[in-house]
Amino acid sequence: MQRDLVRMLQIESATLSGIVTTLVRKGLVDQTPDSVDQRQRMLRITRSGTKVWKKLPDPTALILAVAFDGIDAAELATARRVLQAATQRLNEHISGGNQT
Repeated sequence: MQRDLVRMLQIESATLSGIVTTLVRKGLVDQTPDSVDQRQRMLRITRSGTKVWKKLPDPTALILAVAFDGIDAAELATARRVLQAATQRLNEHISGGNQT
């Protein structure tokens, strides 16, 4: 559902509407009214859209290659452990598990 994408991407509805309009115009996405609520729109990727999607580079692999290329594996492991511990502490603090 288009409204679900707004929440998932944390963007304004008007922003997504413009993007969807462009994707529909290019034949990459189909947009149809929801069978239950005609005001809501269901999005589906088309065959053309799937072909384009499959050609896109993996963003995670690209980011990792650019950001961490040439850095020592042991240093990366240390950084990973520190960031995981920090993330866990922040999540516990947010959930009320650690009142420091």
